Amino acid sequence: MTMTSSKLAVARLFACDALLGRPPALIYEQEPTLADMMARFERFPIARALVRGMPGLYTDTSLANATLLENLAGQDAFEGVWMVTPDDAAPQIEAMAAAGMRSVWMKGDTNYIHFPLYPWCCGELFDILQEKRIPLLLSWRMIEPNELHEAMKAFPKMRVIILDGARLGRQVMVEALLKTHPELYFCFSTSFSLHGGYSELCKRYGIHRWVWGCGYPDSEEGASVTGLFYSGIEQEALEAVAHGNIERLLSEVQI
Repeated sequence: MTMTSSKLAVARLFACDALLGRPPALIYEQEPTLADMMARFERFPIARALVRGMPGLYTDTSLANATLLENLAGQDAFEGVWMVTPDDAAPQIEAMAAAGMRSVWMKGDTNYIHFPLYPWCCGELFDILQEKRIPLLLSWRMIEPNELHEAMKAFPKMRVIILDGARLGRQVMVEALLKTHPELYFCFSTSFSLHGGYSELCKRYGIHRWVWGCGYPDSEEGASVTGLFYSGIEQEALEAVAHGNIERLLSEVQI
């Protein structure tokens, strides 16, 4: 049954963690496609999404980015996230901009490439991201916290959005990084279900450090919608997390 906006606390949601394309193994009945994602999102007011190419989880950037160009053509509600590597940074950012995208993601451990986030390896790329205010999306499950700390210490104005946070318990390392790095943002999604976590984190670090995701295609969107709408945060914070913060970050990109 489709939920109408009048039954929800905000009129629209902006998901920041969707994946489309061929998975690394036959774990779905069908390959996640734009049509499938739209059909699932229609049950809720998920009006927009940032989308990564799933092949980037296991292969090179070219297939991940080609997946986005193929799947997202002809519409503008769902915006791709360009996959990058540390080498040849400038041409990759130019390709991102030419494709109409405003954010990037990276994964330093695939079948084809291995690299850390340390500035000695990624400094050229991070310098461009910082200068142009391009958000970098990283999965918490796929990074080393100390590498991220050193990168953001060297590039303090680089904007980083953490996806796939731990499901339960105190987020001790995440909170230590949030305290240290003002341009670090965290995605509330299905994987985050700590009772009272939303409101407590908003109180400690402000309402502007959070974005929202639903874990498509692995997770049921309703779980993340419920987690947000029953979080107990005030309306201003709810609007900021649901769509306002990510819209602001993308609007401030300078390309």
